[in-house]
Amino acid sequence: MSERKAVGIDLGTTFCAIAHIDAYGKPQIIPNAESERITPSVILFDGTNATVGTLAKQNSVAEPEKIVDFVKREIGKSREQFHREFNGQSFSAEELSALILKKLKVDAERYLGQPVTDAVVTVPAYFNDAERTATIQAGQLAGFNVLQIINEPTAAALAYGLDKLDQDQTVFVFDLGGGTFDVTIMRIENQSIRMVATNGDHRLGGKDWDDIIVNLVAEEFDRLHGENPLLDLQSYQDLQSRALAAKIQLSSRPRTTIVHSFNGKSIKIELTREDFEQLAAPLVEKTKAICEIVLQEARMAWANIDKILLVGGMTRMPMVRDMVLRISNVPLAEQVSPDEAVAIGAAIQAMLAMLGEEDKQGERHIPAETREQFSTRDGGLIQVTNITSHTLGIVLWDENAMEEYVFPMIPKMTAMPCEVKNAFGTAQANMKKAVVRIVEGESTVPSECTPLGTCSVELPPFLPKGSPVEICYQYNTNQVLSVIVDAFGKQAKATLERNAGLSDLELARATSNLSLIKVE
Repeated sequence: MSERKAVGIDLGTTFCAIAHIDAYGKPQIIPNAESERITPSVILFDGTNATVGTLAKQNSVAEPEKIVDFVKREIGKSREQFHREFNGQSFSAEELSALILKKLKVDAERYLGQPVTDAVVTVPAYFNDAERTATIQAGQLAGFNVLQIINEPTAAALAYGLDKLDQDQTVFVFDLGGGTFDVTIMRIENQSIRMVATNGDHRLGGKDWDDIIVNLVAEEFDRLHGENPLLDLQSYQDLQSRALAAKIQLSSRPRTTIVHSFNGKSIKIELTREDFEQLAAPLVEKTKAICEIVLQEARMAWANIDKILLVGGMTRMPMVRDMVLRISNVPLAEQVSPDEAVAIGAAIQAMLAMLGEEDKQGERHIPAETREQFSTRDGGLIQVTNITSHTLGIVLWDENAMEEYVFPMIPKMTAMPCEVKNAFGTAQANMKKAVVRIVEGESTVPSECTPLGTCSVELPPFLPKGSPVEICYQYNTNQVLSVIVDAFGKQAKATLERNAGLSDLELARATSNLSLIKVE
């Protein structure tokens, strides 16, 4: 039996979960040191100690200046765009995420009684190249060999469909978590799972519903007492906690009472579910619009959908469930846990990745009974196919219009992994370098797309204008891009100078710095 142990991790905005495949080939959630099945994505810094999870969340009101939460919303940003400082040390979003992952790793190793080496980490399907690269780096900083990055809806569909591969069906995954929202259509067919279309908003989630309550209380407090309770960090954290509790209560009760005190003054507000639903209607409408968009992109109607899979804690809210049922009239897949499905699916993908590696190397350590659980009728491994969630393009010069435009190299919804080659002519004679500007987005206007970075390759001297340069885009299963430029027999794998993420030097420095922090 191999000593390698692989896990699946749902690295969520508000909560995380970790799962593994047990000795019987069944996926299981691994409880944390506090015996909880999910861990709050909250960090409390105290000197060289970092406490992650429930204890950190409970202390967020008492010591708000030592707290980091909602870090997933910042992943993919450069250190200049986002960092937090504690104990004289600056932490990027990757490093903060790594501390959360480290907590999961330590707890899993304690529970399983063996080292955990490998992981599949999930991301929202609508994450871009920078966000995916940063997530891989966070996993590496936490001490994992990151086998793969997998889309959260794909993971949820795997958890749901593993024992239903004989039933061809189309599944609509509605994934509304604490900070991100994704909708993805998956097809289970011929004992494989294939992504058909995806869309989403990675800055829409439960926190936006919380903020409605926070702002409601703050405005009423200001009207009554002439003071804004959000200007004080401790008061803000306290109000956030109360808003979250009120939101949860309104999922099972018709009304709730919120009491908030600040500066010796207090306020008591009664909020009904009906009023809350009215205030949150624009957010629900936003999710509904994205559902309609993804159906259009898939060229489908609700009549083509067999099951709806609700994922993420926010799908427990009646206003969300009611909207989904109302617009679709499609049955819900009730047997999947909204909090655990993504981690379970990631663990399944981790096992598939490990089995795939064994097949390539020609050595088998994983028991035959386990392999059987993840094989199709003909003995092959279950196939999972993802598609690109954004178009990847190259910026070119249009001589006729005298302006730059974006040429789509890999269109959105292309099956992955994929490789696309195209030849382009040099814009001028005697060009010394071919400069490739890579962007991500659906527009043909460069300024309306997200720049991923640039790379350049030396050209031979005295080339005439229009000399061909071949560009090859390779997009791997993690939806991370590499670019190869072929100019006159000289091939160069261009270094993609990303606008975000950590360089090799920064990664080494961050690994060293994080090793000094005790995570518990």
